[in-house]
Amino acid sequence: MNEFLQKKWEAADLTDDYIFNKVMLDYDICLEFLRRILPDLHIKKIDLPNNQQEIALAPDAKAVRFDIYTTDEQGNHYDIEMQVADHHNIAKRIRYYQTASSMEAYDKGQPYEKADDSYVIFFCNFDPFQLGEQRYILHKHIDGVPEYVVKDGQTDILFNVPSLKHDVNPKMQAFLDMIAQRKVEESDPLVVKLRKRMAVVKRNRKWRSEYMRRSVYEMDQEMREQRIKEDEEQIKKEKQELKEANQRLVEDNQRLVNTRNVIIKSLICTLRNLDLDNHLIKKEIKKNFDLKDEEIDKYLK
Repeated sequence: MNEFLQKKWEAADLTDDYIFNKVMLDYDICLEFLRRILPDLHIKKIDLPNNQQEIALAPDAKAVRFDIYTTDEQGNHYDIEMQVADHHNIAKRIRYYQTASSMEAYDKGQPYEKADDSYVIFFCNFDPFQLGEQRYILHKHIDGVPEYVVKDGQTDILFNVPSLKHDVNPKMQAFLDMIAQRKVEESDPLVVKLRKRMAVVKRNRKWRSEYMRRSVYEMDQEMREQRIKEDEEQIKKEKQELKEANQRLVEDNQRLVNTRNVIIKSLICTLRNLDLDNHLIKKEIKKNFDLKDEEIDKYLK
């Protein structure tokens, strides 16, 4: 197990959310990263990135912990997430993260129009909407007037990391290529910083131990979830088999009933051909079949 985890740690790159988070904790990298994604904002400085920011919308609500969370000098809020696996719930996840981030943008007693803007940024190791785009920028639109963008201060940006479309600016493309382990221009200052930061992260014994503990926990969780899934499938299979067995039993019983009906009707016909009255026929049927008088009367009609 230790050897396996050690190899996993050594092979982990920026597509691993743990490595991504530790790399993005570097102030200069995070700042340059946001500048490349949102060049029009002209971000000058940010708060020290935090990967433990947790917000609970209500005491009994599910808390959200951001991968990387920071704000800039204008008060804009940024949540940066690395999404490795496609759980087919990305839209609902964005909604929840955006709600939590937006809550931080409203100060008590402050007019709504003074609320800070919030940006939720997802790096997906898959195409999040299966539309073939390299970058998806989401805003609210009005039905019937799709060109009108509702300026509510919320912006969601999703990157399809494996995409080869090159629809983003060259500086942003270099960052995406670095994440995807594609060939990059080594003279790019951000690439240089990323490589140095990766080396620092990999040398950090505390982070390595934390990564291994988390990996063991995740594997245990996966095994438990797999067992639960297998148990559910087994229960489902057994229920289906029971249902099919019951259906066969019902069909067999119906065939027996139909056969008995044919025999009884045939017997009645034979006895009537012998000129026996209904009283004697009824007596004969009762002797051969376990039937009540009212049941026999139905056959005699």
